[in-house]
Amino acid sequence: MTTQRVRDPIHDIIVFDDRDPVDMAAWRLLDTPEVQRLRRVKQLGVSEFVYPSASHTRFAHSIGVYHNARRLVGLIQREIELERVEGEFDAPRAKVAKFAALLHDVGHGPFSHAFEEARKAIAKERDAGESGAVKIHKHEHFSAEMIKNPAGTIGAILTDGGVDPSHVADLIDSETPKDMYHAVVSSSFDADRLDYLMRDRYITGIRIGGIDLEWLMDNVRVAAIDFSPPDSEGGEPIYQHSFCLAYKAREAAEDFLLARYRLYTNVYFHKTTRGFEQLISCIFRFIAERVVTDGRVAGLTEDHPLVRFFSPDGETLENYSALDDTVVWGALHALARGGDGELKTIASRILSRAKPLCIDVQHAFPDAPERQRRLKHRLNDRFKGKLNRSVFLDTAKLTLYGEIGADDKKAQKRLMIQLADRELKEITDCPDATITGSTKERPFERYYFLDAADRTVAQEIIDALP
Repeated sequence: MTTQRVRDPIHDIIVFDDRDPVDMAAWRLLDTPEVQRLRRVKQLGVSEFVYPSASHTRFAHSIGVYHNARRLVGLIQREIELERVEGEFDAPRAKVAKFAALLHDVGHGPFSHAFEEARKAIAKERDAGESGAVKIHKHEHFSAEMIKNPAGTIGAILTDGGVDPSHVADLIDSETPKDMYHAVVSSSFDADRLDYLMRDRYITGIRIGGIDLEWLMDNVRVAAIDFSPPDSEGGEPIYQHSFCLAYKAREAAEDFLLARYRLYTNVYFHKTTRGFEQLISCIFRFIAERVVTDGRVAGLTEDHPLVRFFSPDGETLENYSALDDTVVWGALHALARGGDGELKTIASRILSRAKPLCIDVQHAFPDAPERQRRLKHRLNDRFKGKLNRSVFLDTAKLTLYGEIGADDKKAQKRLMIQLADRELKEITDCPDATITGSTKERPFERYYFLDAADRTVAQEIIDALP
């Protein structure tokens, strides 16, 4: 096999060097059916309904993440050689980290947010008689299962490359960082976010905030960081080596965090995008409902991948692996032609970009949380028979570090700055920080209506609210 090159709009030319066995194994992995499936899974789901150029794939993203991982591993080696970190460079562990970076999204489902939200709702409904929070397997679990699957093609390539597939799978599936090599895949400055932040900004055309990647990379350091949860008190510190940034890169680090925050507010949480995600999620939930109540879904065949997956006990690795964006779009066309009732209506709306009508609670009464609370109470009461069928409530909370429940509570995702005396401070705690309030929550609460008459009624409730 000869040296291979990929042209990329973010990283320019990404080289897979024939002198590097890891690069050659990575190139072979790109041609596996599991990774090729990512060509059919878009990175930003329905964001292209708002940003027409946002049609890039998780396949392209994964190549970029691998490229970043190689650079971060090189920085770890540099820090060890400069004796800023004790110990010797662990080449086998570094190899595992590179493969984990390339394969971190191999188990991503179609329309990720809408898909996982629908699966949570379906699981909750089917397990309604059981107490406790309903858990579903996230995409990291399916990534790990695909990597370890003896019937798949990934494991053999990893084994030939001198790596145990289970070690790669564990690095992806584990939430708690184990060492500085794990930080390449999961940390405040990991290979994943260094790619998607650059790529999503470029593809959507968003120019709010800036990312000086080269300066940030040059100032990456490795240090023992306390990963105790932010709300833990009195317990023993949990120290683990991970990435931090030298103090002289603090301003660039602030811009990095702000750029991420603005991507959430302008792209990931855009009201139209979230509205269409509600409709996609509704399609998934209605398919699951029809499978149970009717034993079939009008417009879809009995062996359609979505019918198989959303059948009771259908969440198998085989059924999951058959899903991608093209399967969903094909199902939408089939439902719009041969479906019935709500499924036919919603599928047709998605295909024609007939967006649901929105009322934003925060925009209706800015800086008036009590009026917002009363508005939600009245809307929920007025539309309680239509919620999740033709009226949808979408809620989320955002901090500087990301969506509540995602990265915001994870200590390993906090961006640490190394001061001149090697003391570490979370970036918003620096004495001369220009960004503050890393735990301040910004709520997003929106109602979406399929029926214009319902939207009018909701507006009348707003107008009449004292």
